[in-house]
Amino acid sequence: MTSASADPPGNRAAVMVPVAACAVTLALLTAYVASGAAGAPPAEITVTRARLIQPLKARDTVAYIDLRNTGGQDATLVTVTAPVLGVPTMLARDVESDGAGRMEELSGLKVPAGGEVRMSPGTGDVMVESPPPLELGERVEFVLRFSDGTTVRTQAVVVGPGG
Repeated sequence: MTSASADPPGNRAAVMVPVAACAVTLALLTAYVASGAAGAPPAEITVTRARLIQPLKARDTVAYIDLRNTGGQDATLVTVTAPVLGVPTMLARDVESDGAGRMEELSGLKVPAGGEVRMSPGTGDVMVESPPPLELGERVEFVLRFSDGTTVRTQAVVVGPGG
């Protein structure tokens, strides 16, 4: 004869482990969906135009790189390098305060989901410090790094001022 007593404690523990795992998984999935990232395609960045202003003598110059994001999430450009030039670069923009213009370093440049950014002095550009002499029409490789770890490589063409 079998006794009709309650389940032994070992059986309850064996049932509680998968129940707890399911509860934790459900909580994490709920948080992921609530964040707005579930189902949205990642950022998809393409360069639509890239130009590097020919430096005059041994002066700093700028590059303008226009970006399009056809993905479903915003992207943030955080660094741009030009390995071939071997010189420092930084994201910056021109700001005016008290009637004087100055350069301000940017920690990042947002490229909205489904949108584009056309770099300009006011929205942001790539400051290139003391580049070597560059010929009009020459192509220079730039490496763009985004906050999510994505890297995009592009070639900027050297253009004259106003180009």
